[in-house]
Amino acid sequence: MQKMIRVNEKRLAVKYNNRIFLASIPALSILVSLTAVTAIFMLYLDADLPREMYVTIIYALYAAFAYGFLVCLIGSVTEDILIRAHREHTYIQISGSVMVVSQHSRSAFLDWKWVHYKKMWVIKLADVENVECIRNQLTITAKARYFHENADWLKYRTTDDGISFDRWWYDENGGKDVNIIEVTDFYTYGERIARHITHCAEKTRDREQRRQAFRNEMLEIARNVKRPKGIANKYIPPEKRSRTHK
Repeated sequence: MQKMIRVNEKRLAVKYNNRIFLASIPALSILVSLTAVTAIFMLYLDADLPREMYVTIIYALYAAFAYGFLVCLIGSVTEDILIRAHREHTYIQISGSVMVVSQHSRSAFLDWKWVHYKKMWVIKLADVENVECIRNQLTITAKARYFHENADWLKYRTTDDGISFDRWWYDENGGKDVNIIEVTDFYTYGERIARHITHCAEKTRDREQRRQAFRNEMLEIARNVKRPKGIANKYIPPEKRSRTHK
């Protein structure tokens, strides 16, 4: 079984755009307030504002526009960086009898470059007990190895037996054992993903049970087979074998 489930970038974009909008609310509030005050004085009170008030309003408008521009600019750049990081480091991979759940956690600008960190769980499909998706949370109940490191340190390749880390130390060390995995549902159709993981876990358990049953059957047959008697079971030294052939 081979399956790679990638993050839904549109859902991520909506999340970050909402954050940018919330950060822009102060600028919007200033604009609305100044517009309302000016309209009340000029339209309803039929009075002119003092010159100092006009200057204050103009400076406040400049400040609001500048703040809003900076928020949108910084927010857009940050959003692009984070979406690219999620694109690479947020996924669910099913390979053979092993599942890897990876999720980008944070990014930092260190040594003049962006460094990304991620959470990663390595799970044997046969150990999966339950999978459910409630609201925006995907919960997997299973024994797993949990890592939270620099994403570059956790690079790996898939093998017939599971995965093999590029930094071989992580194959047997590092991380910690956990019994439950909780990740934010940044994917498409989380309920369908939960059902697919459950299906793969059941198939893996059935396959392993058949293999174990076949292995036990072969061992039982081997124990019950009678060994033939005679010279075939005796050890003949090499020098005697040569004499016999002469």
